[in-house]
This record gives sequence, structure tokens and C-alpha cells, in this order.
Amino acid sequence: MSQALFPAWRPSADGRAVLATVLHRLQEARPSDAPSLQLRRADQWHVTLCFVGETAGPVVAPALLDAFADAATRIPPHRFTLERLAYWRHSGAVVALPAPCPALQALCDASHDAVRRAGIAPMERTTRPHVTLAFLERGLPPQTWLDAVDCGADSLDVDNFELLFNPGGRYDALGAWPLTGAALPAPPRQDALF
Repeated sequence: MSQALFPAWRPSADGRAVLATVLHRLQEARPSDAPSLQLRRADQWHVTLCFVGETAGPVVAPALLDAFADAATRIPPHRFTLERLAYWRHSGAVVALPAPCPALQALCDASHDAVRRAGIAPMERTTRPHVTLAFLERGLPPQTWLDAVDCGADSLDVDNFELLFNPGGRYDALGAWPLTGAALPAPPRQDALF
């Protein structure tokens, strides 16, 4: 059994309501001849920021906890919306993908960097923030019916993140950090060479 260790954001009650609406729309949009969906429970919903790796138990190096605490001081609280649903054929996951959000991507990048600073080579499964809502069979052709699912325009508030451990069927928090950063710095400017 895979026992993943990863930083993630979990939604508040308001965020779970937004995701429940999207999940309901997903179920309604599923054609009768489409493969069956295995839905995730609300307590399993989270935005995966990056993957640390797989471990036999929830033992975490203090350096990793310190690196995540430092990352939280550099990212401000923020909001994001969901842009669309996608099917990832390698895992069978049906994921909700956020609309472009520099602060959320900065949190992903800072989490990934924190893992490296702690002396751990992070797994490269994904660096794209996403919420897994359901699973289909692996290896299916593109599921174009997902394009019709309206993800709405409601914002989800991100004011913290956690280090989660998956012992199977649930997620245990091994650490949590409030986001306390000021505004993100402006992206670097590169002047024209000519």
C-alpha cells in the first residue's frame, strides 16, 4: 500500500461546499455510457502541493518541518478559483485544476523547495496544484465530457497548509502552518538584450 507524505491545503467548510457543488455537477454531467466514478469523500479533499515521497510510517525529520515553517512565512494568504476538470489517465484521477493563481503556484514551488532544502529529493509526480474529486479506470481515452462541467466562480480561501501522511483511506496531519507572508514579490524583469 502506498503511504504518501506530502504538503497540502485542505478546504474549510466553505471550501468543501464549493467542491461539493462541483462534484454534484460532475455526477450530473457523466454520460450514462461513461465509466463509473469512484468519488472521494469530503474529508479526503485537498490540494496537493508536491510529493515528498512514500514512507512506512509518519516519522518526519525536524529539518523538513522547519523548512515548511519557513516557506509559510514567505507566502501570503490568498484565494483561487477552479478552472476546469481533467482526467489523468496514468492514475485514473479526475482532478479539479485551479485557474492561474500566482500565490498558489508560489506555495507549491515553496513547498517543493522546502523538501529539497531539508535534504530530501522530492518525488516528481506533479508540481501542478490539483484536487482529486474522483477516480475512473486507469488508461482510458480522453474523457471529453469533463469539459462541460461548470466549476463555478466561487473562491477558495488558502490561509494555511499541512504536511499530510496517507496511511490508507485517510490523511493524518503531521504539521500545520499558517501563511504569514506579505505580498508576493514582483516577478523578475529581464530587460531586452537588443
